[in-house]
Amino acid sequence: MAALATHVRHAVGKALRETGSAMERAGMALGGDQSFWDHTSRHTTTVSFADSQPCVAPDSCVAPSATIYGAASVGSKATVGAGAVVFGPSVIGDGAVVGANSVVHADVLGSCADGAVVVEPVPAGEHWAGRPAKKV
Repeated sequence: MAALATHVRHAVGKALRETGSAMERAGMALGGDQSFWDHTSRHTTTVSFADSQPCVAPDSCVAPSATIYGAASVGSKATVGAGAVVFGPSVIGDGAVVGANSVVHADVLGSCADGAVVVEPVPAGEHWAGRPAKKV
């Protein structure tokens, strides 16, 4: 029953987003040469997977173009850069930094450079870089 309710909630949410986007496009088309076009992003920062919900601390900084999937969690004062992807069940620790365009498959308690592919846990106080990421 809970799965059905979740499915319905997601379907209704998608329908409302699609309707809003269509109405916005129609309004812009009616404005002709006088209209102001502001491209709205439909990107979703957190994506639930099956019954797993991402957990993001309210005082963390997750870029609008980053994606947190499944059971991943982002700790207090952590930063997830633009275009980064964090897969659950990874844990981004308190104050940790995930660089732009990084792909995270393991816990990050320290920091990783832009574009790093993290497949092993990054301990606190360490900086990792590369594909796959290694300690620098």
